[in-house]
Amino acid sequence: MASSFPLKGVVSSMVENIIKDEVVLKNGSFALPVWADPPVIMYKDFFIFNWSNPEKVIEGSQKPDFKILGPYKYREYRTKYIDYQHSNECVISYIQHKTYEFDSEVSYPLKKTDTVVVLNIPIAAAPLQVSSTIERWALEAAIEGTGSKLYKKISVDDLIWGYTDSFIELMQDVGKFPKGKKFQIQINDDPRDYTSLSSVGTGVCNITDLGNFHQWDGFTSLDIWNDSEHNKVKGTEGLLNQPLLREGQELFIWIDDIMRWAIIHDTGERYTHNGLDTWRFVSRKEFLYNQTQFPPNGGWYQNAPTGLIYIGNSTTPPGNPVWGSNPLFYLGDPGLVKNVTGVTPDSSKYTYADIEPLTGAVVYVHRQIQINFELRQADYTFYQKLPEVTYFPVMYVDEHGEMSQDLYNTISQKLILAHIGYNAHWALLALGILLLVPTVLVGFCVIKHVKMIRAIK
Repeated sequence: MASSFPLKGVVSSMVENIIKDEVVLKNGSFALPVWADPPVIMYKDFFIFNWSNPEKVIEGSQKPDFKILGPYKYREYRTKYIDYQHSNECVISYIQHKTYEFDSEVSYPLKKTDTVVVLNIPIAAAPLQVSSTIERWALEAAIEGTGSKLYKKISVDDLIWGYTDSFIELMQDVGKFPKGKKFQIQINDDPRDYTSLSSVGTGVCNITDLGNFHQWDGFTSLDIWNDSEHNKVKGTEGLLNQPLLREGQELFIWIDDIMRWAIIHDTGERYTHNGLDTWRFVSRKEFLYNQTQFPPNGGWYQNAPTGLIYIGNSTTPPGNPVWGSNPLFYLGDPGLVKNVTGVTPDSSKYTYADIEPLTGAVVYVHRQIQINFELRQADYTFYQKLPEVTYFPVMYVDEHGEMSQDLYNTISQKLILAHIGYNAHWALLALGILLLVPTVLVGFCVIKHVKMIRAIK
């Protein structure tokens, strides 16, 4: 009856193997169709910093003042088209199509046609594209000739998804801005061609490689950061992770909007969503440190106050002084909010993911980032009376998603079976003990009976 004791290890290994078999990206697995066409309700919420006193700021009499408008809610749809020709057992290749549609019902009473007043980033960035005195004079004339200002009145939809104007077109004509491109903060993707494939690990050859990028949008590495380590393409897109997580575990994620990787870690906080127990993961605190506080962040060019991450390499043209932060400068240097009014840090505004630890599935997620432009005083008409430097907020974005109810139910059912499996070894162990006890008792009685017979003889 001793054969029942090893079954504890056998059952646990069997359950782990069942989970791994379900979450890897291969034909017939539960995870593959979910990964390719996620049944997840995703939104991108946009909050606009409506600038209420631009003329007062330009004349140097007031700090920038803002009224935050939002959320303008856009439903996000993601579909991956798998390219089996460039896939194998270990790596799956695909092209992803992401689209966004304004949801007027949940945004009401806000409308995408609402007019807002924001910093005119093309005008603010233009001085960085000129160097000589003659070019500076020409730029001043171009700004005046096109009737442009340091601020812009624009619809929310155009601000987010892109626009052009006479100044942008003029800068394109003289080669200072890329030709044929709109100024846009968010891309509403069209299907791309198959020259820009992404590839991730399937988990079949190495379960810890599940979902990790081997290639992103045609790149295996970049050349926009300060060294080879920071230029690596690595991590998952954040929705699919390796299974069987450990407490305190760290995970790499790839942030495609700003073209860099980051590390998230288990905080020890536990939350339940529709009956699923999850672990909360957030970015490490060093993520927001500048390079003085945390020297490795020099690889990301983080030489601004703490709380700001450089994202200018992901802009068009690259190299603009554009900085990301938590919404409302939460966890940022106190000086960031002292230079503006109408902005108060909020401890609920940060990025997190609630992950089911057995499957590695993201159950609930909020990815939040604020977009800020570094505006400096300069020898231009619009700039002479500005503060020496202001990190000027334009908008913040909250990309959030939650599993559909059907997916909740399916994963819950599979986890119930897994938990039954995990508990089964205790039942088998108890059964073994129960069966072993009468065996020992019978053996004991037989031995005693034999001794009695021998004594009679």
